[in-house]
Order: sequence, then structure tokens, then C-alpha cells
Amino acid sequence: MKPPSIRLAKTLLTFAGYAPGLSQPGAGLDLIQDVPISFVAADMAQLDALFAELLGTTLPPADDAASTPLARAVLRWNRAVQAAAGWPDFTDGLLASLGNSPLRHALVVPCLAGAFPAAAGALHWVVGVVNLAIAGRPFDEAGAALPRILAAMRAFAPHGMNTLRFLEAAHDAGIPWRHVQGNIYQFGWGARGRWLDSSFTDATSHLGSRLARHKLKAAVVMRRAGIPVPDHVMVDDADAAVKAAESFGYPVVVKPANLDQGGGVAAGLRNAEGVRRAFAAARALSEEILVERHFEGNDYRLQVFHGEVIWVSHRVPGGVTGDGRSTVTELLAELNADPRRRPEERMLRRVEIDEEARELLAEQGLSLDSIPEKDRFVRFRRASNVATGGQAVPVREGAHPDNLALGVRAAQALRLDLAGVDLLIPDIRRSWLETGAAICEVNGQPQLWPTLPALILAQLVSGDGRIPVIAVVGTPRDAGWVEQLAQRLGQARGGRVGVARRNQATLGGSILAPGPCPLLAAAEVLLLHPDTDLLLICLEDFEALQTGLPVDRFDTLILAGGAATGSAEPRWREWITIAGTVAPMCRGELFANAACPEWAPLLDLMPECTTRSASLAEIEEIVVQGFSQS
Repeated sequence: MKPPSIRLAKTLLTFAGYAPGLSQPGAGLDLIQDVPISFVAADMAQLDALFAELLGTTLPPADDAASTPLARAVLRWNRAVQAAAGWPDFTDGLLASLGNSPLRHALVVPCLAGAFPAAAGALHWVVGVVNLAIAGRPFDEAGAALPRILAAMRAFAPHGMNTLRFLEAAHDAGIPWRHVQGNIYQFGWGARGRWLDSSFTDATSHLGSRLARHKLKAAVVMRRAGIPVPDHVMVDDADAAVKAAESFGYPVVVKPANLDQGGGVAAGLRNAEGVRRAFAAARALSEEILVERHFEGNDYRLQVFHGEVIWVSHRVPGGVTGDGRSTVTELLAELNADPRRRPEERMLRRVEIDEEARELLAEQGLSLDSIPEKDRFVRFRRASNVATGGQAVPVREGAHPDNLALGVRAAQALRLDLAGVDLLIPDIRRSWLETGAAICEVNGQPQLWPTLPALILAQLVSGDGRIPVIAVVGTPRDAGWVEQLAQRLGQARGGRVGVARRNQATLGGSILAPGPCPLLAAAEVLLLHPDTDLLLICLEDFEALQTGLPVDRFDTLILAGGAATGSAEPRWREWITIAGTVAPMCRGELFANAACPEWAPLLDLMPECTTRSASLAEIEEIVVQGFSQS
């Protein structure tokens, strides 16, 4: 007898657009289950523990494990794999029974643009693990295959935590997003759409960001703008570095002139030997090395956006605080045990004992076996960068207004709309005009505090970023009716209206894509265009359902019908199926052409929708009046 198992159908369905119910592309496969329905609760819990162990993560509990079908659990485990690969983690996906069978399901899992084979590979891996568990076989082979599965998925994942958090913020705010190219994503549609690459915006100055990447050049510009910056000099070799340090007087800082995130930075150097070692370490990363006069003060990061400081954090260098009982080694082990200090985490990193840490311990008169007195801070890093094990502590509310204004001036001096300004000052609560201060660096593409992407996106994108979208189902008898409606809407709104249909995209009456092109491609031309103020999408055949829809929802749905008569006629069968599928995606009114009685049975099945039956001329007037006021 064949052992129980689950399997996936071989045909992969790809939805480059939106499958109804998903807010991103999707990959579809059929799941056939030979496992009895009684495979629930205890079995699910064991598999949860197994996937958590294989993925090195914690799975959220099922909504209702006792009644969750195995197919739904497969979607949840697949979501955990996607999260481990760095994919946006918003939903399990879609699940529907096939042929009213409790053992056959159609699955659609969220996907990223172009990553359909990678998404399918992850789903096959999940099913394989489930089958190993059912058969009671070891998981060594599945565990060995996981790195390959994750690597294939990571090739399509957003780069860096900034981008992933912007996508999460967009999802939470109902802002549609789409991949543009590389790590560039568009948030919103058409005239309301904005582009981001990590924390670069489509308004970020290219000249300013280039200047900010080079610390020496940026400092020259800021100094000319009256902003305090440390004295520094470029050096070619270790001897020149020592000579520069002696001219400034110890302590000094050695760092690459053209790197971010604290790479190669050594601060607080107090002798020639330390300068030579720091120079060698920095030179391994860059050909351009600076020696800088040390400024004594605390290290603060000011996040500036659109001329306002939206966040301030005190960057504490990697180190531990004594409790009067534990050794330095024990305190460090406790610090690194924090689960937030993971290799992939950008806001908190592990602190390792290396040569720098040993030197600093010696300078503080300590060893790894020493027991620091209570509340004594033991420093392991000269620089305070989070990337090297430091910790950021929010202090925005106590910052002096003069210091905030200085951060804004630094960003403005480099013409940056969004910047991370690193301020050295004894106390952020006292004015720099009183205590002195120095801007040691301005980052034009800063790593953002986790809560900031939502705040920035709310200012960057107007509302939810959506332009009005009207869907028209069928081919009206009057071939020019859609274009006439678009023209009148443009006149009423004072904007440019796009029309996407099979083989053509027009904007304001001008052809942008003459075809041949699929409906999805025609709509994307308009959704990416910065002048599209409203979009009309013509759904004339099954193509839109097969490829995925261009948008995840409509403001108005017009059931226009066409010249063909009789609900049994082939084109009408398509139109009725399309209308029934997309009707739940309509957030506003649904209009049906009163000249086409074929719509009547469908309207009776949608009691929750706001529906009207009227002539196309009446529909045109109502729609134009409605959208002229929006």
C-alpha cells in the first residue's frame, strides 16, 4: 500500500499581476493530499517545531490549529521560508478547494517579480519536509537543501532592512508597491507614485549623495557653509598617518574617506603604533585614508528629512556595564545572548573580542577575567557605529533646538532630502554654541530606525498613493465610448487619464504603447507614468485573469457588455466570469449597462455591492460628476 503523502501538481501558474485577494504577484500550484483529514493539532504542532528548528526561527501559532487543514498549514510554513529568505512577509497566500474535495486545493503563494521558480521551489521543499515527517524519515537531506532554496530566493529579495521596512510600512498603510528595477521600488501609482532605493528617494540629489560618500569633500563643503567639522588630512602611507597624528596631537581618528557604516574606523588612537595598525586595517578596505583630530564628545545620529530632524539617537559604543559580580567575559556573553544581536540584524550586532577590544581593555586596566564595579562601562570599540556592535538609544525629546538646527544645516549644505547626520557633542541637551560640537559625517543613504520608514512614507506619498481606477468589463457597442469617458474625466479633473486595453496604452488621448502588448504591460506603462491622474482598465477577455490583474482593487466597476447577445454566447460567458471574479475588488459603485439584460442574474448574486443599472450615457454622467469632485 502506498504511504500517505501530499504532492504538488506539476503545472506552475504565474500571476505577474494581482490574483484577486493578493496585494503582490503570486505563484499558483495545486496540492493533492493523500493524508487523512485527521492529521491535525498534535501533528501540526510537531511540524511547527520542526520547521522552526530547520529555519532557525519561531513560527507564529496557527489561528485555530484544531481546525486548520493541512493545506493551510503548508501555506503558513511556506510563509516562514519566505521570511527567512528576506521576502516581504504579509500573508500566507490564497487557498481554495478543488471540486468540493477536502483533499484537493489550489494554492497561490505571494511572490516577487520574476521569482516564480524560486517561490515554487520553496513550496516543493515545504511539501518534501512534510512528507518526510509523515514517513518518519530523517531530515538531513531536507536540511542540506535549504541553503540552496534560500539562496535562490534571496537573489530576488529586497536589499537591506530599509527597503523591507518601507514595503512593510506600505502594506500596513494600504499603499500599493511594485518592483521597478534592482533595489528600486515604486510606492503608489501614476501621479502619486514615488520611487525609493533603500533610503534614497527619487528626489535625493545625485551630487549631494556623491559628496556625502566622500568624507573629505563633504567636510570641505560643510566647512565653507559654516558648519563645525573636525580637522583632518588625507594620507598615503603609515608614516604620513603618524606624522599627521603627531601634528594634530593624540588622540586621533583614522578612517577610510569613502566608506559608510563605520567600516575601517578607529577612534581614540593614542600612539603611533595604534595609528599604524589602524592605517593598515583601513587600507585593506580603501585606498583613501583620513587622519582626523579627535573631538571629545558623545556620538549622536540625527535623521533629517525634508528640513526637519525626525529622530535622534545616542550611539553607545559596543561594551558592557559592570554589576560588581560578573567577569568581563560573563557580561559579554550575557550581552551577546540578546536574540536581537543576530548577524542579519542591522540595528544591533554581536560584540566580539578582537585585537581592538583587547587593546581597549588594557587601556582601561582590565582583562577578560576582571570583575568591573557596579555601573562601570567597559568599552570594546572606539567607534560608536551600530554596525560594529554599538547600540542606539533614542533621545529626540531632550535635544537642544540649536543642535537640531545644526543637523538640518548639514543636510542642506549637501542638498540632501534625507540624511543621517553624525554629531559629536558633549551633551545633546546643551547648545553646541555653548559646548562646541563637530559633524563627523553625513550619510546620504542612512540606515533608518525601524519606526522611521512609516513616518517617511507618510510624508513622501500622498494619501495611500492610489490614483482612481475604473474597470470596464466587455466591449461597448459604441467603440469610442471608453475614450470619450476618458476625455471627459480628464477635462473634469484637469489631469491626464490613462486607458489600458489589449494592445494599447493611451494617456490624455496620446498613444504611449501602440502594441502588440498584453493588458498587464499596457497598464504598467500607465501606473509607472508620473502624469497618470486616473486609470481606465478595459477587461475584455480572460487574459487579465490568467496573468493577474494590473491593480489589487478598483474604485468603480462598469459592466458595459457588448454587441454580442445572449448569456450563452462565448464572449458573454467570459465577461460574466470576469465580472464575478473582480466584483469583490471594487471598493465603490458597480454599474451595469441596462441595455444588456445578461447582467441581471449576476447582479442578483451580489447583494453586498452597491449596484446601479443605467444606460451607458447615464453611467458616463454619474462617473464624470463623481470623479470630478475627488
